[in-house]
Amino acid sequence: MNVMTGDLAFIPLGGTGEIGMNLNVYRCDGALLAVDCGLGFAGPDQPEADVMVPDAAWLAENRGALLGLIITHAHEDHIGAVVHLWRQLRCPIYGTAFVLSVLRRKLGEAGMIHEVRLMELPPGGRVKLGPFDCSFIPVTHSIPESQALVLRTPYGLVLHTGDWKLDPQPLIGPPTDEGAFARLGEAGMIHEVRLLELPPGGRVKLGPFDCGFIPVTHSIPE
Repeated sequence: MNVMTGDLAFIPLGGTGEIGMNLNVYRCDGALLAVDCGLGFAGPDQPEADVMVPDAAWLAENRGALLGLIITHAHEDHIGAVVHLWRQLRCPIYGTAFVLSVLRRKLGEAGMIHEVRLMELPPGGRVKLGPFDCSFIPVTHSIPESQALVLRTPYGLVLHTGDWKLDPQPLIGPPTDEGAFARLGEAGMIHEVRLLELPPGGRVKLGPFDCGFIPVTHSIPE
């Protein structure tokens, strides 16, 4: 993914660098696609909060470009904020039968069941949403019908794994479809990650960004 040669961007609104509150957005040619919409849970830093939701203000402001919300699986940190945020977003929601059954119960309890357009995809299913050609890959997790998400775009392929593990004999659902991941690699659609070594204090020019390292201490005094 190279935002300097095409309009393909990843915009994390929640769940990156933290536990829970997953809400990720992909932008391609001006169109937006959201992936997951989950709760966060109270901890030492927020003892007064029972649950927390991502800040969807930016996405709500741009909901005219929002094509849909795809849910990778039905754990609360990926699905639990839908009832809190959907009225800001007002987009179709895509997921497997199990995901949508959990979501229907939540929407019914919130009095929203007749407002939301729910679009069912089978495990391993595929749907075209604007510039995003979206397909699921079944993965093993501790809840049924967990899926990784593949996004094919004019600028390249994105693999959004969701939550997954490798278990040849899972207690819930089928094993992760390792063959599907292998086929993506064999097709040359997963690009290598380039590692560039810089010395302490070194600099590198990346498009419009002039990046430099500043040496810092290796230990903290007691």
